Amino acid sequence: MALFRSKNVNMTEGSILPSIIRYSVPIVIGGVIQVLFNAADLAVVGNFSQSKTAAGAAVGATGSFTALIVNLFMGISVGVNVILARSLGSNDEERSQRIVHTAVLASVIGGFVIMGIGMPLSGFAMDMMGCPEKSRDMAVQYLMIYFAGAPGILLFTVGAAILRSNGDTQRPMVFLIIAGVLNVGLNVVFVKFFYLEAAGVALATTLTQYLSAFLTLRCLLRETDATRLELKKLRIYGKELFDIVRYGIPSGATNCLFAISNLQIQSVINTYGIAAMNGNSASSSLESVFATVLAAFSAATVAFTGQNIGAGKPDRVKKTIVTSLTVTVIFIFVTTWAASFLCAPLIGLYNSDPEVIAMGKIRYVILMRSYFIATAYNILNSASQAFGYSLPVMLCSVFSIVGIRFLWMLAVYPKYPSFEMIYYCYTVSWTVNVLAALAVFIIAYLRYRKAGKTA
Repeated sequence: MALFRSKNVNMTEGSILPSIIRYSVPIVIGGVIQVLFNAADLAVVGNFSQSKTAAGAAVGATGSFTALIVNLFMGISVGVNVILARSLGSNDEERSQRIVHTAVLASVIGGFVIMGIGMPLSGFAMDMMGCPEKSRDMAVQYLMIYFAGAPGILLFTVGAAILRSNGDTQRPMVFLIIAGVLNVGLNVVFVKFFYLEAAGVALATTLTQYLSAFLTLRCLLRETDATRLELKKLRIYGKELFDIVRYGIPSGATNCLFAISNLQIQSVINTYGIAAMNGNSASSSLESVFATVLAAFSAATVAFTGQNIGAGKPDRVKKTIVTSLTVTVIFIFVTTWAASFLCAPLIGLYNSDPEVIAMGKIRYVILMRSYFIATAYNILNSASQAFGYSLPVMLCSVFSIVGIRFLWMLAVYPKYPSFEMIYYCYTVSWTVNVLAALAVFIIAYLRYRKAGKTA
């Protein structure tokens, strides 16, 4: 079918900016649509469930934990992206094949491990978060069902990384759209007609995650180049697994630590009540649109930089990084500031309660008007990861993000307790991290240029 065919973006030849945009736009479209479908989760439980407020709070309370899972898997996919992009750039088909088969099998095994650990611990997780009793049982059900989808989430994430490393961002976008449309329909059916409340939303999400994983797997099985998957060749290759882990685990750990620091913040937000929880989750959902743009250009930075490192084109490596950084920071700065003036009516689409809108607006304005800082350090970190500096990136992020936020909530917030003060820790930690990210990038880039050869 023509729908499942895509002309890959050439990352090592031609004009860089149009290629980066062509590579990134499908990721942005797919991500934004996914955000809208995720927003439909909150809208459906907010309008069709029997216990609207409690069900909405239950979905919102699990947000930090579901983000933890997704961030871990996205980090691991960076490892696949880095080494596969280099291998494809150097035309090493044999190594590319080993990477593909190792990554797919490891994703399936890893997904079942996460599912086996996460499901029994869902109740403990919600108790640790201080989830209000009114929403606690629904939140536990939601989280258990979500963990049941871990193998599908990880398989799709890794499969999409394989396709994107080869310049194909269109088909993962199509798969997200297909799964998202079905997700919305199942949300309504499960919540409105079967009265499953938050559990119905989670079930719809899990089923459609497996659908997107199936479509991606089917796509890889039909490839004709170095990224083709053959079931009989599935095995774990030690060197390739080590390289995926070497680059992916630090990135995944960094993302997880970000999410863990957010758990601490979420637990404080929960003390302000259900209106604060709903406002926070609505604002977070809106912010995801910009996070999707950032994720797309970060993925482009890793893929383009990695392929040109493999192809031995240092000047093109430099131009890729400068272009990605400049375009992304300017775009995020302009759009987030413009959106901050419209956040109240946008939050009102999720929940018309004036208290919810007021609480959500506080978060949105503070975070979005400083999000360009987070944009700069993300692009710099992506470039450093492409150079193979995932571990230094992780260590700097642990100090500047997790450390600063922990100290802020431990020492600063108790002295000046207010809802606004919770969110200022993001701006402060982003500022510290951009300085650390710049230092790591400068070291990585200078060593790469000094080596005068491919990494």
